[in-house]
Formats: sequence, C-alpha cells, structure tokens
Amino acid sequence: MTKLSDIRIVIYYVFPSQKFPILIYFKETQTPEEFWKVGPGEQANSEEALAKGAVPGQVHFFPAIGNTEQIIAAYEKHDCAKLDL
Repeated sequence: MTKLSDIRIVIYYVFPSQKFPILIYFKETQTPEEFWKVGPGEQANSEEALAKGAVPGQVHFFPAIGNTEQIIAAYEKHDCAKLDL
C-alpha cells in the first residue's frame, strides 16, 4: 500500500466542506504524465483549465471515511496546495 508521504500531491480539496467531508479530491505528479488526461483528468488538465491556473497532475477522488483532519494535516505537512473554490 502506498503511503501518503510517498505520493507527490500538488493540490487537494474536500467536498462539500472540511466541516462535512464526503469526498476528497487531489492531484499528484507521481503517475506518468501520459495518464493525466484519462477520465476526469481530461477536463482537469485541459489547456483551458491550465490557462485558468489549474495545477497539472493525475486526478483522484476518494470517500472521506476516517479522520479527515488527519489527512488534511498530512497534506499541509507536505506543503500540498488547497484548491480555492
């Protein structure tokens, strides 16, 4: 199993909010770049999205089951940017 500290996460967001977490979104750059535009990455890494300031990377979503404060603390510890929506 890959540990969070082994993944190069470049940005994250918690939906719908940190106080009521259901889904966590993040992008990482460890996955080979040829896979970054697969699935939701096609829109998230489009030229239009990047021109608007999107950070390039492989898109991931996972259910916020567990201690999301601990996950967010780990993101912050590793200087991961938070999406500003």
